[in-house]
Amino acid sequence: MDNANINAENENVPINVVGTVSANCQDCYRCVRGCPVKAIRVHNGQALIEDKLCIRCGNCVRECPQHAKIIISSLDHVKELIATRKKVAVSVAPSFPAVFRGWRASRLPAALRCLGFSYISETAEGAKLTSDRSVAKLGHGSVCTACPAVVNYVEKYRPDYVDSLITVVSPMTAHGRILKKRLGEDTAVVFIGPCAAKKQEILRPENSDAVDAVLTFAELCEWLEEEKIDLATCSDSGFENIGDFSSARLFPIQGGMLKTCGIDCDGTEPNVIHISGAKNVIDLFDLPQNEWKFNIAEPLFCTGGCIGGPGFPDDGNIYTRKADVISYVDGAPALKTKTDYSGVDTDTNFIRQGEVDIETKRIDESTIQHVLEVTGKGSPELQLNCGSCGYNTCREKAIAVALGMAEPGMCLPHMRRLASQRTDRIIETSPSGVVILDGELNMISMNPAFAKMFMCTNSVIGRRISYLINADGFEKIASGTVEQFESIKTKYGVRYHELLYALRGDNQYVGIYTDISKMKFDASQLDLIKKQTIEHARELLDHQIKFSQEMAHYLGKSTAQSEELVKRMMDLYEENDM
Repeated sequence: MDNANINAENENVPINVVGTVSANCQDCYRCVRGCPVKAIRVHNGQALIEDKLCIRCGNCVRECPQHAKIIISSLDHVKELIATRKKVAVSVAPSFPAVFRGWRASRLPAALRCLGFSYISETAEGAKLTSDRSVAKLGHGSVCTACPAVVNYVEKYRPDYVDSLITVVSPMTAHGRILKKRLGEDTAVVFIGPCAAKKQEILRPENSDAVDAVLTFAELCEWLEEEKIDLATCSDSGFENIGDFSSARLFPIQGGMLKTCGIDCDGTEPNVIHISGAKNVIDLFDLPQNEWKFNIAEPLFCTGGCIGGPGFPDDGNIYTRKADVISYVDGAPALKTKTDYSGVDTDTNFIRQGEVDIETKRIDESTIQHVLEVTGKGSPELQLNCGSCGYNTCREKAIAVALGMAEPGMCLPHMRRLASQRTDRIIETSPSGVVILDGELNMISMNPAFAKMFMCTNSVIGRRISYLINADGFEKIASGTVEQFESIKTKYGVRYHELLYALRGDNQYVGIYTDISKMKFDASQLDLIKKQTIEHARELLDHQIKFSQEMAHYLGKSTAQSEELVKRMMDLYEENDM
């Protein structure tokens, strides 16, 4: 496995949280196509994640059909925490009803206790706190920071917008601090949710005091199956929740944070924006800040919100997941217990990285043009921008090649063109004559060897093949009698071997001819000649018997065929060496 770097302090905590299983990578470029920031380096056909460019959104995991991209597991680390720590609390993301549907949601706490967790609670409690703290910091053009992939994107790719980020930690981090304040600093906290970026978020130095490990829902399901824990056999058991955070359970749905903040987000309020999906997030930051008309924006990198995260155990349906979350919220008991969060720090800061753009800008125009020319894209009309390589435009891909992130061979139209040119070159230089006919047996193409063998030029293109040579083999194939025909014939003093076959899908016929005038034949070749001669003799005999009663009428034709047969036999056997 590549890209699985390990933290020096704890070998169980991965630094790059998304990795590649090289054996599964099938050179399809789908992960490149799906990566919103093109953080995939293709080398020798293998697509590897470039750590410094990756924003941990996990879109490549969701996109890869061969499961070559994975969220690196923290399961062993969590098992070690349970084995070595007295108290291990779990914070379950509010999207859990989309995995544990219906009655399973109420059985999940009991299942988690069976795994060894001592305190089971919902991350929605932290979501309510971060919502309240965020509202207090609102200004014009404020961007919510619950989604760590959005934060990573702004820090790395849009550093000029860092000051627009609301300096409040995510619900996970806030809840981790709540639990440690409530249960004691010696308590280990494990977050379980659908997000890959959360695994990276806990490694930020400023968050080191909050959460000790992160599992995805897929990892949790794997663990339950491994331990043979069936929710159907677990009892209904509630979460150990404190506080009133009913609306915060809507956090994983697009607009859920705004709803929790008590902000009208029905889509008609111009001062409020809630968006999801990589393209929409990128489009938001493509808009100059002086054109921002909103007071608050809630961007979530996964389509549909957290319910579209890459850490679910299966693809699922985004609308079913949304309905499951809403159904759980409607049926969950309302909590009116008040709690004091005054000692819980939710302030944070974000940094301008922005080193990504520096690399891109150092590629000069002449280098880009050179790459385009090498890949057959020198002219604008040849720049198809088809996206088959994974990049949006040919220019974008040329820059990636110059940066060492892509390979020239990733351009499928270019490779097809090269393959076609290579095939044409092989036919053009072949010592064997090659002719191609259309469905009416008219010549549409010939190579130089064929023209030389039968003393013709391209001026005969468009004429029937019978204009040059005997067409009986082609006629048999065209009639459907045979699919392939082989014979040895003589024309213009040239003895030649012909091999004919049909291209039914293209309604064309191909003939391959070899000059054998000076060849010495072995036994197998003599057999072919003799077999062919006998077949012609049998044809003549059948003809004569069939029309014996009309001999006079067909005498001329019979005599002509006999003369042709004798001449052919003489031609075939005239070599003394045979």
